[in-house]
Amino acid sequence: MNLKRFLTFKTIVEEGSFLKASQKLYCTQSTVTFQIKQLEQDLSLQLFEKIGRKMVLTQAGEKILPHVYELTRVMENIEGTAQQESSEPTGELKVLIAETQLAYKMANVLKEFRIRAPKVRLSLQSQNCYQIRDDLMADKADLGVFYRVSNDESLKVHEFKQEPLVLVASPLLQGMDLQRVGQHIDSGFISNGAKCLFRHSFESIIQERNISIDNMIELSSINTIKNCVQSNIGISYLPALPLKKSYKKAACKSYRLPRLRK
Repeated sequence: MNLKRFLTFKTIVEEGSFLKASQKLYCTQSTVTFQIKQLEQDLSLQLFEKIGRKMVLTQAGEKILPHVYELTRVMENIEGTAQQESSEPTGELKVLIAETQLAYKMANVLKEFRIRAPKVRLSLQSQNCYQIRDDLMADKADLGVFYRVSNDESLKVHEFKQEPLVLVASPLLQGMDLQRVGQHIDSGFISNGAKCLFRHSFESIIQERNISIDNMIELSSINTIKNCVQSNIGISYLPALPLKKSYKKAACKSYRLPRLRK
């Protein structure tokens, strides 16, 4: 069972409401609600019930409350002992990162983290943005670095600067113009897969403009996609960050793809 959910349960009881508990835990109210629902599923018990406008403990919730206090006291004692033994951070940190962020932006950050927290076990995994969001909401990871997708209201979000998306193609495709409505593009579109955020954005734009394209090509990595675009195998829609070297070498043609005005 996830100990974080027991801490959330204890905090709700102490603070008197889901809202106040979320403020103390520095997360959204929907995150607190989600964690309690998950805990109720784990225990096969209903812990709270709504009476009027308030959520109050059920009899089952009252019965397990003393055990939750005992559990949290044990955890606090363990953490206190560990802190006395070492002033440096310890434990495990599970981080999920979008591939382009990991490859082109986070390397120096992770290097600095290893210097400052050498005793922390860093679990690092590259995933698509939708999977990162879902895993964070399901408490399967501690931190995610990814391009923001919809339905993430349950997450505590810190936004960095916006990363523009650009259409990238071989210089051989000089005549291609995706600004023109109602046409067929005699080229393939290359992406990381069906759940790729950049592919969804591109498909939304061409559907809006009634543009069809030959076929969808799914490849494993951004570098592979770049190489195939340079070889005129297809076009792609990517963040500008991993394409900076391509700009310098003039190996790719890239430009913004704004939406139609209505």
